[in-house]
Amino acid sequence: MSGFYDELSPYYHLIYQDWEASVERQGRQLTQLIRERWGDGTQSILDVACGIGTQSLGLSAKGFTVTASDLSKAAVARARQEAEARELEIQFSVCDMRNIESHHPAGFDVVLCADNSIPHLLTDEEICSALRAMHSRLRPGGGCILTMRDYAKEGRGRGIVKPYGVREVGGVRYLSLASLGF
Repeated sequence: MSGFYDELSPYYHLIYQDWEASVERQGRQLTQLIRERWGDGTQSILDVACGIGTQSLGLSAKGFTVTASDLSKAAVARARQEAEARELEIQFSVCDMRNIESHHPAGFDVVLCADNSIPHLLTDEEICSALRAMHSRLRPGGGCILTMRDYAKEGRGRGIVKPYGVREVGGVRYLSLASLGF
């Protein structure tokens, strides 16, 4: 899976109609959720599937202390560049979410796993392993936020392609598509 995301990382932002607006919107929405659920004293966030930084950047901009990792080296490198461009201090590293117990310290207020990362784990044991690892990195009373697509609403079959739209960046036009042939 990491090879796929390594190749996708330069273009991942094109999935969004406006990635910059999405970074800000998700940061705002996650901040509201975190404050409502765990209170104003919540500060430390561990993002275990940060990709190019969509949620990590937004949360850091809202004042959280963010530590972030991802399986994809190229995505982590892109996230670092994005954080530097915004003058945000985020600790990024490469790590599989199933192995965070040996990579990240315990004691985070919130562990985040967003943008549909959990469905990449193919067995119940892999999913349980990742969830146990996430739980182990929390402080007592901390919480975990997972976001996943509702696959029951997605079409099934072979050759299904979902268009995300045409994006233009630096005078180059891109057609963003997702293959849903599962």
